[in-house]
Amino acid sequence: MTTTTTTDRAGRPIQAQQFSGSETMTLVTATPFDYGSGHVNPRAALDPGLIFDAGFEDYLMFLCTIPGIDTREITNFTSSSCNSTSGHPSDLNTPSITVSHLVGTRTVTRTVTNIAEQETYVITTRMSPSIAIETSPPAMTLLSGASRKFTVTLTVRSVTGTYSFGEVLMKGSRGHKVRIPVVAMGYQH
Repeated sequence: MTTTTTTDRAGRPIQAQQFSGSETMTLVTATPFDYGSGHVNPRAALDPGLIFDAGFEDYLMFLCTIPGIDTREITNFTSSSCNSTSGHPSDLNTPSITVSHLVGTRTVTRTVTNIAEQETYVITTRMSPSIAIETSPPAMTLLSGASRKFTVTLTVRSVTGTYSFGEVLMKGSRGHKVRIPVVAMGYQH
C-alpha cells in the first residue's frame, strides 16, 4: 500500500468513471474511495523501506473501538474480550488514515519499522483546504530494524459536508518513498 502512486504513466491523476442521471458517463479525478491506495509499483513493493506492523491485539482494539459494537460478539468470534473501548478506529496502525467524523482536532499515531538500511525520512503532507494537517516530527532517522512513532494531526478548518482527501509523504535519503492516504470529514462542535 505504501509504494503506490495516484498518477498514471503520463503523470496525470488517476481517473474514475462517474455516471450522471442521464446515463452519460464522464471521467473525473479519482479519490481514495475509487482507487484505494493507488496503482501498485511492483518494484517498489519488493523494497518498501518502511512497514506498518499490526498484530492480533491491535486488530482486537480496533474492533473494540468501533462505535455501537457489541463487545459480546467480539468475544464470541475472537475468544478475547475488550479490555477497553476507549480510543478511535483510526488508531489502528495501518498505512492509511481515515477519520470519518472529525470534530475539532484529532491526533493519530503511526509506528513504522525500517526493513532497509539506515535511512532518514523527510515527512511532508498534502490535504484538501477544509482540513489542516501537520506531522511530527518533520523528519526522522531509523536504523535498520528500528521502529519509530510519528503523529499526524488533523484539524477542521471548514465544514463542507464532503470528505477531504490528502496524503502523508515520507521521502527517504536512500530513495524509498512511502505514501499514506488520508481521508477525513469535518464536523462542527
